[in-house]
Amino acid sequence: MKKLLPLIVFALVLGSCHKDDEDTPEDPVAERTVLVYIAGENNLCSFSKSDLKEMKIGSKSLSNRQKLIAYVDQADTIPPFFARIKDGQFVDSVSVEESIPADPAILEKAVRYMRTNYPAKSYGLVLWGHASGWLIHKDSIQYAASRAYGGDTGDNSPYTSSAGKYWMNIPSMAHAIAKGMSGTPLTFIFGDCCSFGCVEIAYELRQVADYVIGSPAEIPDEGAPYDLIVPDLFNSSAEFYKAIIDDYYNYYLEIFKSQDHKYYNRHYGDLVGYSVPLMVVKSSEIGTLATETAGLLEKIGEKLVPEGDFDLTDKVCYAQYGNYFYSYDMYHILKGNTPAADFNDWTTAFWKAVPYHRNSQHWFTGYNKSGELATFMDTFDGQEADCGVLSIFVPNNVYKNTNPYWNTTIQQFQWNNIIRWQQYGW
Repeated sequence: MKKLLPLIVFALVLGSCHKDDEDTPEDPVAERTVLVYIAGENNLCSFSKSDLKEMKIGSKSLSNRQKLIAYVDQADTIPPFFARIKDGQFVDSVSVEESIPADPAILEKAVRYMRTNYPAKSYGLVLWGHASGWLIHKDSIQYAASRAYGGDTGDNSPYTSSAGKYWMNIPSMAHAIAKGMSGTPLTFIFGDCCSFGCVEIAYELRQVADYVIGSPAEIPDEGAPYDLIVPDLFNSSAEFYKAIIDDYYNYYLEIFKSQDHKYYNRHYGDLVGYSVPLMVVKSSEIGTLATETAGLLEKIGEKLVPEGDFDLTDKVCYAQYGNYFYSYDMYHILKGNTPAADFNDWTTAFWKAVPYHRNSQHWFTGYNKSGELATFMDTFDGQEADCGVLSIFVPNNVYKNTNPYWNTTIQQFQWNNIIRWQQYGW
């Protein structure tokens, strides 16, 4: 597999082509640098182009001490390139050798490129592309069934309808980011992709980012409204994540109303009043949440064994893969399966770990034309007070035919070091 050009080459090229649009030089250390990592060599290619246009609009409100960088690999763009997006245009564009962004080594080099060439007091990372939550396969991009993030076709077809065959597992992602940042945590990782808002991902990334932002559900192909949220990515307030979530959520709340002929599940207008469920996890609190969750589950251990009666009936589920629903609202299912007093004690840890969320009972789903599945995905009875908008996987006999076997592959996540699903017979 081809790799990125050595970083020293990047530095030389940057030195030769850099041109400021102001007479005064910029401070070499920014307040914040944000890398948008675009895995667009798939059927999302056209949306990556429109999102880059939005980023250019959003960049016009940034100062010289706020640096927006993009790594772009699109289906019809050969080769991939880095660019800074400044004042509505690309500057410092650098082409690099063809690669597969689902390769953890490429993510590592991209993160290092950001840190080396655009040093800052804080950093953010936006992961743009396809994703499927925690789902994990053999730890190599060579396996077509590998799942989690990326979705690269590897063939540069400009008119592909494929979501891609190469994927990056989340543990590999965490390792790549840690190496690229040389151990310095990012301020945030924002997953602008489906199913990123799950507790297993957030726990896996807790040492490489202070906050993890995303949706546990499917998101529309267009993704975030970058003309609105680019300034939010550089918000320096303690609760910066609220602006990102609110602008994203409110945008689709209005779009689902104004374009009900485009955004619907089973009939026009059925998403009016709804949006994209979104949340943020605070990494410094998720360790306590893990410990408290393990303790809560131990109290209902008899329900969690293979022959147990842990009840998922009518519980909010955010994602499915094939015919399997696997991404349930953590708050909702624990509320329905644990003693009220114990659950109420647990919620203290939960809300510290999830300091902000926006709930939506329905959302736009790719399964919207598939009959019974679509019916399931938009008829939940979970109300605002029932949902925490952070998903979790709980082993169950319904997954007995999954390949790889989900009930045991979940144990490859660090979350399982605390929860220990194997103690319940899985």
